Amino acid sequence: MEKKSLINRREFLAGSTAAAVGTHLTARKAWPARSDSQPPFVTGVPGKKLVGCYMYSLDDILNPKYMDALQKKLGVNVILFSPLIKLPEWLLEMNPLDGKRTLVARGHTEDDSGVHKAVEEAHSRGMDFWLYYTGHHYGEESRSIISETFEGIKFLDLPRVKYSLENMRTSCFAKPVVKEYEPACFSYGAKTYNVDSMYVSHYRYANPSFWPNLFGCACPYCQEEAVKMGYDFAGMKKAMMNLRRRLERLDKNTVEHAAKYRLTFTDFLTLLGDDDGVMDWIVFRAKVVGNQMKRINSAVRTATDGRCGFISDTHNATLSIFVGHNYADFFDGASDAFHPLSWCAYQHIGAVAAWANQLCNWVPGLDDTTAIKAVTAFFGWDELGLPDEKVFKVLGLKSADDKYSSKTFYEMFNPDLTIKLLSHEWTRLAAINRGRLPAHPVIKGDVWPEKVCRELIDRADDLGLTGYVFQRTDVFIDRGKL
Repeated sequence: MEKKSLINRREFLAGSTAAAVGTHLTARKAWPARSDSQPPFVTGVPGKKLVGCYMYSLDDILNPKYMDALQKKLGVNVILFSPLIKLPEWLLEMNPLDGKRTLVARGHTEDDSGVHKAVEEAHSRGMDFWLYYTGHHYGEESRSIISETFEGIKFLDLPRVKYSLENMRTSCFAKPVVKEYEPACFSYGAKTYNVDSMYVSHYRYANPSFWPNLFGCACPYCQEEAVKMGYDFAGMKKAMMNLRRRLERLDKNTVEHAAKYRLTFTDFLTLLGDDDGVMDWIVFRAKVVGNQMKRINSAVRTATDGRCGFISDTHNATLSIFVGHNYADFFDGASDAFHPLSWCAYQHIGAVAAWANQLCNWVPGLDDTTAIKAVTAFFGWDELGLPDEKVFKVLGLKSADDKYSSKTFYEMFNPDLTIKLLSHEWTRLAAINRGRLPAHPVIKGDVWPEKVCRELIDRADDLGLTGYVFQRTDVFIDRGKL
């Protein structure tokens, strides 16, 4: 396969991508009609069941025995891979991160022959290839573009939250350098490597278990975005600051009533909110993320004449809007599919533990059981049957100072709680989606036993979801016996 030479920034931006890299948003284009012998064989093809698999090394992709097993045993027809790619100098110069790391692209290499081999191998097997980027969670190297709270505190400087397993610090989505660089970087990868979709993970705010991040990003650029979109930034700020003060001053009786009578999210907005400001803020901060995703999607499709799409993974329906993913934005072109993640502790139950513990810290005399019941009612998870004697027990910990272990967590969670939680969430997704976008949740083929994986695969099929994606395959395929 003849490799494409690197093009310079002027040539790239002078082409068909230039319009999409701008700040305006364009509607999603459909994948063009193709023959059965041309990729994409699966991605975006109506009626095609998508069975994906994350790949973690080029050796695995070029291992014929493993690839045969993926196709024959599991029906895998899409691979997701995150290699180093060869970035042109002009893109490296645009990179907003300090040091050697690059925003969104995994990193730069002078030899990208392995990427071309991986794409070639997938296509030769009739499989689609998704080039996997990673999004907005970085460390000190992101300080120049990091999000900040209403008080101007940079997310890098926020303290950790007890029992939050996802204390990630998020970069801003509205800073001009980010808005310019990301569509260019995504569309460059799509155009250069002949991939069938650009896929990105971590393109979101942190899980709400790390609750201080809900009070940002409120930097000057996000304030400008609010004005452009017609939001009252001062009103949203006032409402959110009032919300925090009122939460900190809750009394024991109120929380007990909330636990007993199952106060929901909308009930709490009525109880603690300030006009429409809290809901406006939650929707607005998601809109900032969604608009940038639309710019990226538009740039990718324009650069490839509709050949390549853009898919972001996301949280499940209950928590998606809190991480900056409004499903309404996905329907409007932010992502070509729903790809909900399945980290039961990190992305679901960690929020229960962190919020319940915070309530106990704020409310004098509040016991763990009442706090847990109030939070699970808020999320709609009160019927799952989580342990509620002590906050630490919902994460499978032996004491309040015990370190989280996925092994001990899943010893408690598998099989019943895992199946109950994800069946609940995927059913909510199916009800909201109504088949409008492809939907393929993640099946975790290492920390879940095969029985759990098989049952959830059946559940996805029963709900009419369009497929699923394996993250690890250890419980299905013994590589030592290939």
